[in-house]
Amino acid sequence: MDKDGYLYFVGRQKELIIHGGINIYPSVAEAQVFSMSDEGYGKEVCAWIKLKPNVKECQHEDITKFLADKLDFFKIPKHIRFINKFIMTPTGKIQKFKL
Repeated sequence: MDKDGYLYFVGRQKELIIHGGINIYPSVAEAQVFSMSDEGYGKEVCAWIKLKPNVKECQHEDITKFLADKLDFFKIPKHIRFINKFIMTPTGKIQKFKL
């Protein structure tokens, strides 16, 4: 917060995370989470994930394992799709209703 009361959010200067001498590079560039109809539960959590350009591969299990200790089990997406790009409007907003 500066002297005028304005808050500034500052991200990581670099995305590399060093954990016990192991270099970890985040794989996800962008994600959109939405609901999908389900006969048993009414709705299910879904996620479409755009990976970073240098990431060759990521699996559904990698995402669910990463989220397991960060979210309640019912908040973890049941359906995950890896995509190259999102469907956008001409003004640059993601068209979630088309996901």
